[in-house]
Amino acid sequence: MNESHDANTSYCRMLGHHVPFKYCRTVNDSLPCRKIKDCWFERMDIEHFIGENYTDDETGRIFAAPSQKITALIDLINKVKNNT
Repeated sequence: MNESHDANTSYCRMLGHHVPFKYCRTVNDSLPCRKIKDCWFERMDIEHFIGENYTDDETGRIFAAPSQKITALIDLINKVKNNT
């Protein structure tokens, strides 16, 4: 994994403040946020970065349509239950 951009920061439209690239790259179960292209396209060649560092399967998971909020909450609760 290319970590050379990890210390760079950009404004996160979802959180409403600046975050380091490392956060954007790992926030989604060690995969990038689905909005990574929106936040980083002006600062780096994000398309190239994704193509070089993620498989087609991972890219599909990164940019999959978000699940319903209730489904996401249930998944999160089940994940917490399984980790205890």
